[in-house]
Amino acid sequence: MTNILNIDNKLREKGLRATAQRLMICKEIDKAGHIDIETLYENLKADIPSLSLATIYKNMHSLVSKEIISEVNLKGRKTIYEITIDSHIHHVCKNCGNIEDVPFDTMQILGTIKELSGKDIQDCKLTTYGICSKCTN
Repeated sequence: MTNILNIDNKLREKGLRATAQRLMICKEIDKAGHIDIETLYENLKADIPSLSLATIYKNMHSLVSKEIISEVNLKGRKTIYEITIDSHIHHVCKNCGNIEDVPFDTMQILGTIKELSGKDIQDCKLTTYGICSKCTN
């Protein structure tokens, strides 16, 4: 879990005010690891009854555009969100659907892909599918 003070600093570094709503959104995403907007809204609504879905979308847009939060698009699923962290792979469990972050420097293979394709590739997002550590045990 990310320290809330780190999130506060990250918001300020990126030119965003550290409002109570933004901090709560980031804290809930961090706690969940990966979460869709509807689940995020339902989780926060319990603590902030006056919170609107529009407020969540507006804040999410700002947080994604400032790269504090990252979108994760997986085949056949709603878009989910996570706190932006160092380079990693998403491992999706074929049994339970759990998503695990696997630390990996995707830039390692970016050079190889650039070399093989001759393309100017600027980013690399990898997803693997298999059985998660919970289902394996």
